[in-house]
Amino acid sequence: MNTIKGFLVSQNNQDFIVGKTTIKELLTYTKYTERLIIGYDEEDKPIYNNHIQRKVEESRISKISDFLIFDDMATFPTNIVLGIPSSVIVSQNCNEEGVITLTLDPKVGEEIEKAQNGDESADIFVTIIDGQHRIAGIERAIEVLKKYISKNTDDTEKYRKKLENLYNIDLVISCFIDKSIEYEAMIFSTINRTQKKVSQDLVHSLFGITENDSPYKTGLEITLALNAHPNSPFYKRIKLYGGSIEGVLPPLSQTTMIKNIVGFISESLKEAENDRFRKRSELQKQRGNKVLPFRSFYANNNDKAIADCLFYYFSSIKETFPDLWEYDFKDKPKNVLQSTVGFEALMKLLRDIIDRYGINSFYKGCFDHYVSNISKLPLSDVNEFPMTTKGKNIMYNAMYVEIFHKDPSAIAKAKEL
Repeated sequence: MNTIKGFLVSQNNQDFIVGKTTIKELLTYTKYTERLIIGYDEEDKPIYNNHIQRKVEESRISKISDFLIFDDMATFPTNIVLGIPSSVIVSQNCNEEGVITLTLDPKVGEEIEKAQNGDESADIFVTIIDGQHRIAGIERAIEVLKKYISKNTDDTEKYRKKLENLYNIDLVISCFIDKSIEYEAMIFSTINRTQKKVSQDLVHSLFGITENDSPYKTGLEITLALNAHPNSPFYKRIKLYGGSIEGVLPPLSQTTMIKNIVGFISESLKEAENDRFRKRSELQKQRGNKVLPFRSFYANNNDKAIADCLFYYFSSIKETFPDLWEYDFKDKPKNVLQSTVGFEALMKLLRDIIDRYGINSFYKGCFDHYVSNISKLPLSDVNEFPMTTKGKNIMYNAMYVEIFHKDPSAIAKAKEL
């Protein structure tokens, strides 16, 4: 399995990992690709942006390739910036010296190998946020050197040593975990703006992001706001980089939060990609029958209502279960309420509450009546409510039965417990 090692760096409440890797190691878990992953479906399979391909300039690739082949002093002192989904991180540990080790799922390397063998459908899980031209240039240089070596001339040994030296070049890498596509675009734009002016057209062509509205942008802004507000139930609870320190997973990642918000606006994560390119007003209409509590708020430019809904709903949860909600970030989640599956179960329940009772305005205490019905559930019992996918369903069904006990559908839910 591939591993990535580095040190945690914090800048303005944004955490990322800075480390080094050889070119040979780097190319076992990432490579240049035009395809852009914009999210993951319910089975953690990549969802690709079908509108945008990350093109590179042939002239720049050739210059970088020639630089590596013909300049014995060739160096790359600036960072390659990578985006890593937490779903492909098998483990994350920190030793006494502060060195963080990320161990990646074997499928990351397996897909890279497929891509290197010409499979254009192979999934490249580790995204190159900044450094596409350098990586493409490195790949070109390797390709050229291998061709020189295959000719078996008097210079073959020279090129063989050149290739070996190239593989062993150290690269500085910065790793961001579970960043949304909007955040990746912001990183790219910020990095390059310090070197030269970057047009919004370039950012759009690389990431499919503009200054226009999109469900993802709304999800990101609401997530950041809820994480930053001192009175928010999510205050500093969302690890914006989505990873963990010293092997401890945070209670909630930025990606999970955004994914659930978008899931209340768009009919599917794939459809959400198409919604990026639609005006808000176009979302007034809906093709399917899925209950989308936030869709009308988004379509009517009322993002505040979405933020208020999450703020007051989870404030009721926090006030009802104050001890269980409290999290010190030093230990792993101790109950389902602190875990990702608990959050997702509560979001699923929120969809039902809004739909059944037609709630369209939100204020302090507006959810207290419903949440009080689940106050006696022993959510601290990890045996009854395990922090697993099965536990999410158990928690959801148990809460549903308590709140909608008079509804016939509650009988079916009760049988599933």
